Amino acid sequence: MKRRNRRGFSFGTLFMSALLILVLGGSAYVLARLSSGTEGDLTRAVHTALQLGAETTRQGIEDILIREPGGENTRTGSGKAAGTGTPSGGGAGDAAREKAVLAQEAGDGVRSFTLTVGGTAAIETEIRRSCYSNDSGKYDFTDVMMLLRDSMRSDWNCVFLENILSDEYKVNATIVPTTAAEMLRGAGIGHAACGFGKAYDKGTAGVRATLAALQSSGLEAVGLYEPDGAAGFRVVELGGVRAAFLQYTDTLTAAVSKSLAKDGVAGALPEADPERIGADIAEARNRGAEFVAVLIQWGKAGKAVDKAQRELAQQIADAGADLIIGCGSRLPQAAEMLQTERNGQPGQTLCAYSLGTLLSDNRDNAKRLSGYLLHATVRCETGKAPVVEASYTPTYLWRFKQDGKYFYRCVPADGPAPDGMDSEQTKMRERAEKAVADALAGSPLEKRE
Repeated sequence: MKRRNRRGFSFGTLFMSALLILVLGGSAYVLARLSSGTEGDLTRAVHTALQLGAETTRQGIEDILIREPGGENTRTGSGKAAGTGTPSGGGAGDAAREKAVLAQEAGDGVRSFTLTVGGTAAIETEIRRSCYSNDSGKYDFTDVMMLLRDSMRSDWNCVFLENILSDEYKVNATIVPTTAAEMLRGAGIGHAACGFGKAYDKGTAGVRATLAALQSSGLEAVGLYEPDGAAGFRVVELGGVRAAFLQYTDTLTAAVSKSLAKDGVAGALPEADPERIGADIAEARNRGAEFVAVLIQWGKAGKAVDKAQRELAQQIADAGADLIIGCGSRLPQAAEMLQTERNGQPGQTLCAYSLGTLLSDNRDNAKRLSGYLLHATVRCETGKAPVVEASYTPTYLWRFKQDGKYFYRCVPADGPAPDGMDSEQTKMRERAEKAVADALAGSPLEKRE
């Protein structure tokens, strides 16, 4: 799916344009008064020109005023949680809203938005160490995902984050400094699916610290909620479409589940129970959601999709999910269309079982270094089921050495190699691309051009 960049107007350009329109309009008016038999046509032409000029000027001013430096949209409505002032994600929300406005003006009722979801992002020990500066004594994670920014320009962007963000505990393979949130923000990512097996290792304090770190960087969590707050998902509006994004964890140990229940905060880290998922989907529909996506952390690291996952996927699809996106195995896995029946009508739900690895320090083989970004365009027409058109971008975790120190970069696994990538790493990148292509062979997904 190719996206077109839109350029704004400077205030100087707008001022000169308005002045020019007034001069031309005044000239045309004088000619109209001096001409006979054409006064009506000329007057209408002047009126039309002035209207167009005013609209262009107004739109240009709005574009300047409502865009933040990072490209986020701050206008009420599209790109925000319904009934709140919280941004729903990084990306080109303006483009989606404009398509919705044009569709409504045309009277066809078709609205659409785009989304991109990436695989497992785990800032493990070696990754964390590579981001530490001995000179400053601080961590700087911002460059790790920066090369993915051009691929993260959808209206809703998200990755599966497998870390607790906190400055109150000793760092390890799971716990990282709160500044790690800037890594996501710098890549244009607006959401983090935070439900994973160790998300409750530090109890409610760890949950609150992670949520606060994300919020301070302008991000929103999915699948992890305030322990004593109104836990649960939000219905957001994107491109005129009311959408719900739910996330669940299927890798919680019995001990963690008991701890959550004992502390009375089971809603803070939703477990992948079919009944609960079905109830949440029904609640999302009651809140007006036209589109429901379910993100799920499941499977075993390094293992293929098993029977239990397939059965759960079918249950989620039958409950009314329009899209299912999985992670957890650390390997790129297949995608397929699940057949469903809703309200007596046949339907389909796209299920991507695992987006693989986006970030990890495990370099056992090319498959563990590969993953893919799932891109989708969601189109909704009043009274009809959403249409989901999806594609993918393969990714590779590049490691290079500089001044005796290793650095890591998440990069697209196709297209030109990044500057500085040597021949060995280029070959590994090609193997990662092939691993993704092999996993998705025969699936509904085609590589994004």
